[in-house]
Amino acid sequence: MIDNLVKNIDTLNQKYEKYSFMDRLDKLFAEFDHDKILISSSFGATSSVLLHQVSKVAPNHPVYFINTGYLFEETIQYKNRIQEKFGLTNIVEVGPNDQKHEFTTENETYKTNQDLCCFVNKVEPMQKLKEGKQFWVSGIFRHQNQNRANLRIFEPKDDLLKFHPIIDMSKEDVQLYQDVYDLPKHSLIYQGYGSIGCTHCTAKGDDREGRWLNSGKTECGLHT
Repeated sequence: MIDNLVKNIDTLNQKYEKYSFMDRLDKLFAEFDHDKILISSSFGATSSVLLHQVSKVAPNHPVYFINTGYLFEETIQYKNRIQEKFGLTNIVEVGPNDQKHEFTTENETYKTNQDLCCFVNKVEPMQKLKEGKQFWVSGIFRHQNQNRANLRIFEPKDDLLKFHPIIDMSKEDVQLYQDVYDLPKHSLIYQGYGSIGCTHCTAKGDDREGRWLNSGKTECGLHT
């Protein structure tokens, strides 16, 4: 099945490009097996947009949240607010292997080898969740950085398809959507954080410029 989806990915993209970003998630759930759809969220600065859509289309569908062990307390609080306000009944928290996480803490790999730290605490836990899935739904945007600028709605990723239903929303679209639907915002936004990840590797800045500041790193590895 996945081979056929990859083979016909251009047709899928052409079809879904005609839908508005309000309708794409609904179409995916209408056309494909729900058990083959994986949804994850970081509960970061712009996560409310996708999660609001999930609450309208499939509020009982699992939403996986990877807690790296290095998150801001404000992120945990935001997750709880979103869950209550949107009525998302099935948020599943997943963490890294305890021993591996302890290694990254003791050796401060977030300072010396950030790619390894991200792999242990984010990428590896997500790999297990992808088993048996055909689609992985993600709420990233093209405007966030150059690595994402040319991504399409459907993109092959390992043994499944990444699905980016709101990839083409502009900053203005995101702000308007949040205002129209009165979506709760992450409290760190008001302190100047444009993108919010782990405490060690997140600084204030516009969009993702505060992530892994002055390191040359721009992605954790989940989406590229």
